[in-house]
Amino acid sequence: MTDKTKHLLTLGIVFVLVVASVFMIYPVNKSTKLGLDLKGGLSIIYTAEDSPGAKVTDEKVKQAEYVLRERVDALGVAEPDIQREGARNIMVQLPGIKDPEKAQEILGKPAVLQFAIVKDEYANYQDSQLNTFQKQGKHVLGPVLLTGDKITSAKATYGGTLGQTPEVSLTFNREGANRFAQITAQNVNKHLAIVLDNNIVTAPNIEEAIPDGKAVINNIKSIDEAKEIALVLNTGSIPVTLKISQADRIGPKLGADALQAGVIAGLIGFTFVALYMLVYYQGLGLVTWVGLSVYATLVWGVVATIGRAYGWTLTLPGIAGLIISIGIAADSKIIIFERLKEEMRNKKTFRTAVDSGFWHGFRTSLDADLVTLFAAIVLFLVGIGEVRGFALTLIIGLSLDIFTMLFFTRPVLGLLAQVWPVKSPALLVRTGGVTKSA
Repeated sequence: MTDKTKHLLTLGIVFVLVVASVFMIYPVNKSTKLGLDLKGGLSIIYTAEDSPGAKVTDEKVKQAEYVLRERVDALGVAEPDIQREGARNIMVQLPGIKDPEKAQEILGKPAVLQFAIVKDEYANYQDSQLNTFQKQGKHVLGPVLLTGDKITSAKATYGGTLGQTPEVSLTFNREGANRFAQITAQNVNKHLAIVLDNNIVTAPNIEEAIPDGKAVINNIKSIDEAKEIALVLNTGSIPVTLKISQADRIGPKLGADALQAGVIAGLIGFTFVALYMLVYYQGLGLVTWVGLSVYATLVWGVVATIGRAYGWTLTLPGIAGLIISIGIAADSKIIIFERLKEEMRNKKTFRTAVDSGFWHGFRTSLDADLVTLFAAIVLFLVGIGEVRGFALTLIIGLSLDIFTMLFFTRPVLGLLAQVWPVKSPALLVRTGGVTKSA
Protein backbone atom coordinates (compact mmCIF):
# COMPACT_ATOMS: atom_id res chain seq x y z
CA MET A 1 0.00 0.00 0.00
CA THR A 2 1.45 3.36 -1.05
CA ASP A 3 1.72 6.37 1.25
CA LYS A 4 -0.93 8.14 -0.80
CA THR A 5 -3.35 5.26 -0.34
CA LYS A 6 -2.69 5.20 3.41
CA HIS A 7 -3.32 8.93 3.66
CA LEU A 8 -6.58 8.68 1.71
CA LEU A 9 -7.74 5.74 3.83
CA THR A 10 -6.97 7.63 7.04
CA LEU A 11 -8.87 10.69 5.84
CA GLY A 12 -11.76 8.40 4.89
CA ILE A 13 -11.94 7.16 8.48
CA VAL A 14 -11.96 10.75 9.73
CA PHE A 15 -14.72 11.60 7.25
CA VAL A 16 -16.86 8.73 8.56
CA LEU A 17 -16.36 9.94 12.13
CA VAL A 18 -17.31 13.48 11.13
CA VAL A 19 -20.51 12.22 9.50
CA ALA A 20 -21.29 10.19 12.63
CA SER A 21 -20.69 13.29 14.76
CA VAL A 22 -23.04 15.35 12.59
CA PHE A 23 -25.64 12.61 13.02
CA MET A 24 -25.26 12.77 16.82
CA ILE A 25 -25.39 16.57 16.79
CA TYR A 26 -28.62 16.76 14.77
CA PRO A 27 -31.03 18.24 15.76
CA VAL A 28 -28.87 20.96 17.25
CA ASN A 29 -31.39 22.14 19.85
CA LYS A 30 -31.65 18.63 21.31
CA SER A 31 -28.17 17.24 20.79
CA THR A 32 -26.55 18.67 23.91
CA LYS A 33 -28.14 18.53 27.34
CA LEU A 34 -27.68 21.83 29.14
CA GLY A 35 -26.85 22.18 32.80
CA LEU A 36 -28.43 24.33 35.44
CA ASP A 37 -26.37 27.44 34.69
CA LEU A 38 -27.42 27.40 31.03
CA LYS A 39 -31.00 26.18 31.27
CA GLY A 40 -32.01 27.68 34.59
CA GLY A 41 -33.71 25.85 37.45
CA LEU A 42 -33.14 25.14 41.12
CA SER A 43 -30.00 24.34 43.12
CA ILE A 44 -30.32 23.11 46.72
CA ILE A 45 -27.71 21.95 49.18
CA TYR A 46 -29.02 19.80 52.04
CA THR A 47 -27.01 19.31 55.21
CA ALA A 48 -27.56 16.26 57.42
CA GLU A 49 -27.76 17.09 61.13
CA ASP A 50 -27.66 14.89 64.19
CA SER A 51 -31.04 13.85 65.57
CA PRO A 52 -31.80 13.32 69.28
CA GLY A 53 -30.17 10.07 70.30
CA ALA A 54 -28.53 9.37 66.93
CA LYS A 55 -25.59 10.84 65.09
CA VAL A 56 -25.25 11.24 61.35
CA THR A 57 -23.36 8.39 59.68
CA ASP A 58 -22.22 7.78 56.12
CA GLU A 59 -24.92 5.13 55.66
CA LYS A 60 -27.64 7.53 56.78
CA VAL A 61 -26.50 10.17 54.32
CA LYS A 62 -26.52 7.55 51.54
CA GLN A 63 -30.09 6.63 52.46
CA ALA A 64 -31.10 10.29 52.44
CA GLU A 65 -29.48 10.70 49.02
CA TYR A 66 -31.48 7.72 47.72
CA VAL A 67 -34.78 9.17 49.00
CA LEU A 68 -34.03 12.54 47.42
CA ARG A 69 -33.24 10.83 44.11
CA GLU A 70 -36.55 8.95 44.22
CA ARG A 71 -38.42 12.18 44.85
CA VAL A 72 -36.64 13.99 42.05
CA ASP A 73 -37.56 11.17 39.67
CA ALA A 74 -41.17 11.57 40.78
CA LEU A 75 -41.00 15.25 39.86
CA GLY A 76 -40.16 14.28 36.27
CA VAL A 77 -37.09 16.53 36.09
CA ALA A 78 -34.92 15.86 33.04
CA GLU A 79 -31.25 15.12 33.79
CA PRO A 80 -31.09 16.11 37.48
CA ASP A 81 -27.74 16.17 39.26
CA ILE A 82 -27.71 14.69 42.77
CA GLN A 83 -24.39 14.09 44.48
CA ARG A 84 -22.63 14.06 47.81
CA GLU A 85 -20.49 17.03 48.83
CA GLY A 86 -18.32 16.15 51.78
CA ALA A 87 -19.52 14.03 54.69
CA ARG A 88 -22.89 15.66 55.34
CA ASN A 89 -23.95 17.69 52.32
CA ILE A 90 -26.09 16.58 49.39
CA MET A 91 -26.36 18.85 46.35
CA VAL A 92 -29.52 18.65 44.24
CA GLN A 93 -29.63 20.50 40.92
CA LEU A 94 -32.84 20.54 38.90
CA PRO A 95 -32.34 22.07 35.42
CA GLY A 96 -35.37 23.54 33.71
CA ILE A 97 -37.77 23.01 36.60
CA LYS A 98 -40.85 25.21 36.24
CA ASP A 99 -41.99 25.42 39.85
CA PRO A 100 -38.98 25.67 42.20
CA GLU A 101 -41.15 26.36 45.27
CA LYS A 102 -43.17 23.18 44.80
CA ALA A 103 -40.05 21.12 44.12
CA GLN A 104 -38.38 22.46 47.24
CA GLU A 105 -41.47 21.66 49.30
CA ILE A 106 -41.64 18.08 48.02
CA LEU A 107 -37.92 17.44 48.45
CA GLY A 108 -37.98 18.81 51.98
CA LYS A 109 -40.75 16.59 53.31
CA PRO A 110 -39.73 13.81 55.76
CA ALA A 111 -39.68 10.27 54.38
CA VAL A 112 -42.88 8.33 55.15
CA LEU A 113 -42.77 4.51 55.07
CA GLN A 114 -46.08 2.69 55.43
CA PHE A 115 -47.55 -0.82 55.27
CA ALA A 116 -51.06 -1.41 53.93
CA ILE A 117 -53.07 -4.30 52.49
CA VAL A 118 -53.84 -4.28 48.76
CA LYS A 119 -57.58 -4.42 48.18
CA ASP A 120 -58.87 -7.71 46.83
CA GLU A 121 -59.97 -6.29 43.46
CA TYR A 122 -56.36 -5.19 42.79
CA ALA A 123 -54.57 -8.23 44.23
CA ASN A 124 -53.57 -9.70 40.86
CA TYR A 125 -51.85 -6.59 39.51
CA GLN A 126 -48.10 -5.90 39.44
CA ASP A 127 -46.48 -3.21 41.60
CA SER A 128 -46.05 -0.84 38.65
CA GLN A 129 -49.70 -1.21 37.72
CA LEU A 130 -50.76 -0.48 41.29
CA ASN A 131 -48.74 2.73 41.23
CA THR A 132 -50.39 3.70 37.93
CA PHE A 133 -53.82 3.13 39.43
CA GLN A 134 -52.89 5.27 42.44
CA LYS A 135 -51.83 8.14 40.18
CA GLN A 136 -55.19 7.86 38.45
CA GLY A 137 -56.89 8.45 41.80
CA LYS A 138 -58.00 4.88 42.43
CA HIS A 139 -57.88 3.59 46.00
CA VAL A 140 -55.94 0.37 45.66
CA LEU A 141 -54.81 0.12 49.30
CA GLY A 142 -56.59 -0.24 52.58
CA PRO A 143 -55.78 1.82 55.68
CA VAL A 144 -52.21 2.19 56.91
CA LEU A 145 -51.49 -0.63 59.37
CA LEU A 146 -47.84 -0.08 60.26
CA THR A 147 -45.14 2.54 59.70
CA GLY A 148 -41.43 2.21 59.00
CA ASP A 149 -40.27 3.59 62.33
CA LYS A 150 -40.95 0.13 63.83
CA ILE A 151 -38.25 -1.53 61.65
CA THR A 152 -34.83 -1.99 63.25
CA SER A 153 -33.06 -3.42 60.18
CA ALA A 154 -33.58 -4.53 56.58
CA LYS A 155 -30.96 -6.54 54.70
CA ALA A 156 -30.68 -7.75 51.10
CA THR A 157 -29.68 -11.40 50.93
CA TYR A 158 -30.18 -14.68 49.07
CA GLY A 159 -32.68 -17.31 50.16
CA GLY A 160 -35.04 -19.90 48.76
CA THR A 161 -34.58 -23.64 48.45
CA LEU A 162 -31.20 -23.38 46.74
CA GLY A 163 -30.11 -20.18 48.43
CA GLN A 164 -30.01 -18.30 45.13
CA THR A 165 -33.22 -16.26 45.26
CA PRO A 166 -32.85 -12.51 46.04
CA GLU A 167 -34.87 -11.42 49.05
CA VAL A 168 -35.01 -8.84 51.83
CA SER A 169 -35.02 -9.86 55.48
CA LEU A 170 -36.76 -7.54 57.95
CA THR A 171 -36.49 -7.20 61.72
CA PHE A 172 -39.03 -5.22 63.76
CA ASN A 173 -38.73 -3.84 67.26
CA ARG A 174 -40.96 -5.30 69.98
CA GLU A 175 -43.92 -3.05 69.28
CA GLY A 176 -43.57 -3.52 65.54
CA ALA A 177 -43.19 -7.31 65.91
CA ASN A 178 -46.45 -7.58 67.84
CA ARG A 179 -48.30 -5.40 65.38
CA PHE A 180 -46.81 -7.20 62.37
CA ALA A 181 -47.82 -10.56 63.84
CA GLN A 182 -51.42 -9.36 64.11
CA ILE A 183 -51.43 -7.96 60.57
CA THR A 184 -50.03 -11.13 58.99
CA ALA A 185 -52.29 -13.44 61.01
CA GLN A 186 -55.38 -11.53 59.92
CA ASN A 187 -54.41 -11.20 56.24
CA VAL A 188 -52.97 -14.53 55.11
CA ASN A 189 -52.91 -14.89 51.28
CA LYS A 190 -53.32 -11.16 50.84
CA HIS A 191 -50.75 -8.71 49.51
CA LEU A 192 -48.99 -6.37 51.93
CA ALA A 193 -47.87 -3.20 50.17
CA ILE A 194 -44.71 -1.42 51.35
CA VAL A 195 -45.10 2.26 50.48
CA LEU A 196 -42.49 5.01 50.53
CA ASP A 197 -43.72 8.58 49.96
CA ASN A 198 -46.95 7.26 48.41
CA ASN A 199 -45.04 5.04 45.98
CA ILE A 200 -45.55 1.27 46.24
CA VAL A 201 -42.07 -0.25 46.38
CA THR A 202 -43.27 -3.85 46.58
CA ALA A 203 -46.42 -5.77 47.52
CA PRO A 204 -45.51 -9.37 48.49
CA ASN A 205 -48.06 -12.04 49.34
CA ILE A 206 -48.50 -12.95 53.02
CA GLU A 207 -48.06 -16.73 53.03
CA GLU A 208 -48.42 -17.25 56.78
CA ALA A 209 -48.56 -15.44 60.10
CA ILE A 210 -45.18 -14.10 61.26
CA PRO A 211 -45.02 -13.92 65.07
CA ASP A 212 -41.29 -13.50 65.72
CA GLY A 213 -40.81 -9.96 64.42
CA LYS A 214 -38.92 -11.14 61.35
CA ALA A 215 -40.14 -11.19 57.79
CA VAL A 216 -38.86 -11.95 54.31
CA ILE A 217 -39.82 -10.12 51.14
CA ASN A 218 -39.46 -12.47 48.17
CA ASN A 219 -40.46 -12.48 44.50
CA ILE A 220 -37.67 -9.97 43.84
CA LYS A 221 -36.10 -9.96 40.38
CA SER A 222 -32.46 -9.23 41.27
CA ILE A 223 -30.12 -8.66 44.19
CA ASP A 224 -29.77 -5.02 43.11
CA GLU A 225 -33.52 -4.55 43.46
CA ALA A 226 -33.35 -6.26 46.87
CA LYS A 227 -30.64 -3.81 47.95
CA GLU A 228 -32.78 -0.86 46.85
CA ILE A 229 -35.79 -2.16 48.78
CA ALA A 230 -33.63 -2.73 51.87
CA LEU A 231 -32.27 0.77 51.55
CA VAL A 232 -35.81 2.18 51.33
CA LEU A 233 -36.88 0.26 54.41
CA ASN A 234 -33.84 1.33 56.38
CA THR A 235 -34.54 4.92 55.36
CA GLY A 236 -37.88 4.71 57.09
CA SER A 237 -36.37 3.37 60.27
CA ILE A 238 -33.28 5.58 60.66
CA PRO A 239 -33.92 9.25 61.49
CA VAL A 240 -32.01 11.67 59.26
CA THR A 241 -32.61 15.37 59.61
CA LEU A 242 -31.95 17.25 56.39
CA LYS A 243 -31.89 21.02 56.50
CA ILE A 244 -31.50 23.33 53.53
CA SER A 245 -28.21 25.19 53.94
CA GLN A 246 -28.36 26.87 50.52
CA ALA A 247 -31.09 27.27 47.92
CA ASP A 248 -30.62 29.23 44.70
CA ARG A 249 -33.16 29.81 41.99
CA ILE A 250 -31.49 30.39 38.63
CA GLY A 251 -33.78 32.01 36.12
CA PRO A 252 -33.91 30.75 32.54
CA LYS A 253 -32.94 34.21 31.27
CA LEU A 254 -29.65 34.06 33.17
CA GLY A 255 -29.00 30.62 31.72
CA ALA A 256 -29.88 31.77 28.21
CA ASP A 257 -27.61 34.80 28.52
CA ALA A 258 -24.75 32.60 29.76
CA LEU A 259 -25.24 30.18 26.87
CA GLN A 260 -25.39 32.98 24.31
CA ALA A 261 -22.24 34.58 25.74
CA GLY A 262 -20.43 31.24 25.68
CA VAL A 263 -21.42 30.50 22.09
CA ILE A 264 -20.45 34.00 20.92
CA ALA A 265 -17.10 33.75 22.71
CA GLY A 266 -16.44 30.40 21.06
CA LEU A 267 -17.32 31.67 17.57
CA ILE A 268 -15.24 34.83 17.97
CA GLY A 269 -12.28 32.85 19.25
CA PHE A 270 -12.58 30.32 16.42
CA THR A 271 -12.84 33.10 13.82
CA PHE A 272 -9.79 35.02 15.07
CA VAL A 273 -7.70 31.87 15.24
CA ALA A 274 -8.72 30.92 11.70
CA LEU A 275 -7.98 34.40 10.31
CA TYR A 276 -4.60 34.55 12.01
CA MET A 277 -3.62 31.17 10.64
CA LEU A 278 -4.75 32.10 7.11
CA VAL A 279 -2.78 35.36 7.10
CA TYR A 280 0.38 34.05 8.72
CA TYR A 281 0.58 30.54 7.27
CA GLN A 282 -1.16 31.10 3.91
CA GLY A 283 -1.96 27.69 2.41
CA LEU A 284 -1.17 25.86 5.62
CA GLY A 285 -3.54 28.26 7.32
CA LEU A 286 -6.33 26.87 5.15
CA VAL A 287 -5.33 23.39 6.29
CA THR A 288 -5.63 24.63 9.88
CA TRP A 289 -9.06 26.13 9.24
CA VAL A 290 -10.40 22.87 7.81
CA GLY A 291 -8.65 20.91 10.55
CA LEU A 292 -10.19 23.04 13.30
CA SER A 293 -13.62 22.61 11.70
CA VAL A 294 -13.15 18.83 11.72
CA TYR A 295 -11.86 19.04 15.29
CA ALA A 296 -14.81 21.13 16.50
CA THR A 297 -17.31 18.77 14.85
CA LEU A 298 -15.72 15.72 16.47
CA VAL A 299 -15.64 17.40 19.89
CA TRP A 300 -19.29 18.40 19.65
CA GLY A 301 -20.18 14.90 18.49
CA VAL A 302 -18.43 13.32 21.49
CA VAL A 303 -20.12 15.75 23.89
CA ALA A 304 -23.52 14.96 22.34
CA THR A 305 -22.83 11.21 22.48
CA ILE A 306 -21.86 11.32 26.15
CA GLY A 307 -24.96 13.37 26.88
CA ARG A 308 -27.23 10.89 25.12
CA ALA A 309 -25.58 7.80 26.63
CA TYR A 310 -24.91 8.91 30.20
CA GLY A 311 -27.10 11.96 30.70
CA TRP A 312 -24.10 14.27 31.13
CA THR A 313 -25.01 17.95 30.93
CA LEU A 314 -22.95 20.79 29.47
CA THR A 315 -22.36 23.73 31.81
CA LEU A 316 -20.72 27.12 31.36
CA PRO A 317 -17.37 25.88 32.77
CA GLY A 318 -17.66 23.03 30.27
CA ILE A 319 -17.96 25.54 27.44
CA ALA A 320 -14.87 27.31 28.84
CA GLY A 321 -13.01 24.01 28.60
CA LEU A 322 -14.06 23.65 24.96
CA ILE A 323 -12.92 27.18 24.09
CA ILE A 324 -9.53 26.57 25.72
CA SER A 325 -9.19 23.31 23.80
CA ILE A 326 -9.67 25.18 20.49
CA GLY A 327 -6.66 27.34 21.32
CA ILE A 328 -4.65 24.26 22.26
CA ALA A 329 -5.57 22.55 18.97
CA ALA A 330 -4.48 25.62 17.00
CA ASP A 331 -1.25 25.84 18.99
CA SER A 332 -0.44 22.22 18.12
CA LYS A 333 -0.65 23.03 14.43
CA ILE A 334 1.48 26.15 14.88
CA ILE A 335 4.24 24.05 16.46
CA ILE A 336 4.12 21.57 13.58
CA PHE A 337 4.10 24.29 10.89
CA GLU A 338 6.96 26.20 12.51
CA ARG A 339 9.05 23.06 12.64
CA LEU A 340 8.16 22.38 8.98
CA LYS A 341 9.31 25.90 8.04
CA GLU A 342 12.54 25.40 9.95
CA GLU A 343 13.23 22.21 8.03
CA MET A 344 12.60 24.06 4.76
CA ARG A 345 14.96 26.89 5.76
CA ASN A 346 17.62 24.21 6.07
CA LYS A 347 17.18 23.68 2.32
CA LYS A 348 15.24 20.44 2.59
CA THR A 349 12.64 19.59 -0.04
CA PHE A 350 9.04 20.17 0.88
CA ARG A 351 8.29 16.44 0.97
CA THR A 352 11.27 15.75 3.24
CA ALA A 353 10.37 18.72 5.42
CA VAL A 354 6.85 17.37 5.86
CA ASP A 355 8.10 13.94 6.90
CA SER A 356 10.66 15.14 9.44
CA GLY A 357 9.01 18.41 10.48
CA PHE A 358 5.67 16.83 11.34
CA TRP A 359 7.06 14.18 13.67
CA HIS A 360 9.37 16.61 15.46
CA GLY A 361 6.51 19.07 15.91
CA PHE A 362 4.08 16.29 16.88
CA ARG A 363 6.32 15.04 19.67
CA THR A 364 6.57 18.53 21.12
CA SER A 365 2.79 19.04 20.92
CA LEU A 366 2.17 15.58 22.36
CA ASP A 367 4.34 16.32 25.40
CA ALA A 368 2.44 19.54 26.06
CA ASP A 369 -0.97 17.89 25.53
CA LEU A 370 -0.15 14.96 27.82
CA VAL A 371 0.97 17.24 30.66
CA THR A 372 -2.31 19.18 30.47
CA LEU A 373 -4.29 15.97 29.94
CA PHE A 374 -2.93 14.37 33.11
CA ALA A 375 -3.74 17.52 35.08
CA ALA A 376 -7.29 17.52 33.67
CA ILE A 377 -7.75 13.84 34.59
CA VAL A 378 -6.68 14.53 38.19
CA LEU A 379 -9.03 17.52 38.29
CA PHE A 380 -11.87 15.33 37.03
CA LEU A 381 -11.20 12.62 39.63
CA VAL A 382 -10.95 14.92 42.66
CA GLY A 383 -13.26 17.73 41.55
CA ILE A 384 -16.99 18.07 42.10
CA GLY A 385 -19.90 19.55 40.20
CA GLU A 386 -19.09 21.97 37.41
CA VAL A 387 -15.34 21.63 37.99
CA ARG A 388 -15.60 18.07 36.68
CA GLY A 389 -17.53 19.36 33.67
CA PHE A 390 -14.67 21.73 32.84
CA ALA A 391 -12.13 18.92 33.26
CA LEU A 392 -14.15 16.52 31.11
CA THR A 393 -14.47 18.88 28.15
CA LEU A 394 -10.77 19.65 28.42
CA ILE A 395 -9.98 15.91 28.40
CA ILE A 396 -12.17 15.45 25.33
CA GLY A 397 -10.53 18.40 23.56
CA LEU A 398 -6.96 17.30 24.30
CA SER A 399 -7.62 13.69 23.27
CA LEU A 400 -9.16 14.75 19.96
CA ASP A 401 -6.31 17.21 19.38
CA ILE A 402 -3.87 14.30 19.44
CA PHE A 403 -6.21 12.29 17.22
CA THR A 404 -6.63 15.02 14.59
CA MET A 405 -2.88 15.68 14.44
CA LEU A 406 -2.26 12.03 13.57
CA PHE A 407 -5.31 11.26 11.46
CA PHE A 408 -5.99 14.58 9.74
CA THR A 409 -3.03 16.98 9.76
CA ARG A 410 -0.45 14.28 8.97
CA PRO A 411 -2.24 12.73 5.94
CA VAL A 412 -3.26 16.13 4.55
CA LEU A 413 0.34 17.37 4.66
CA GLY A 414 1.49 14.09 3.13
CA LEU A 415 -0.97 14.46 0.23
CA LEU A 416 -0.06 18.11 -0.32
CA ALA A 417 3.59 17.12 -0.60
CA GLN A 418 2.70 14.85 -3.54
CA VAL A 419 0.15 16.92 -5.47
CA TRP A 420 0.92 19.70 -7.97
CA PRO A 421 1.05 22.74 -7.77
CA VAL A 422 1.70 22.89 -4.06
CA LYS A 423 5.04 21.17 -4.55
CA SER A 424 6.11 24.77 -4.90
CA PRO A 425 6.41 25.74 -1.21
CA ALA A 426 5.85 29.44 -1.87
CA LEU A 427 2.23 28.64 -2.79
CA LEU A 428 1.75 26.91 0.53
CA VAL A 429 3.80 28.67 3.16
CA ARG A 430 6.16 31.67 3.45
CA THR A 431 9.44 30.47 4.89
CA GLY A 432 11.62 33.57 4.61
CA GLY A 433 14.50 31.52 3.25
CA VAL A 434 15.71 29.44 0.34
CA THR A 435 13.84 26.19 -0.26
CA LYS A 436 13.69 23.37 -2.72
CA SER A 437 10.46 22.41 -4.38
CA ALA A 438 10.95 18.70 -4.83
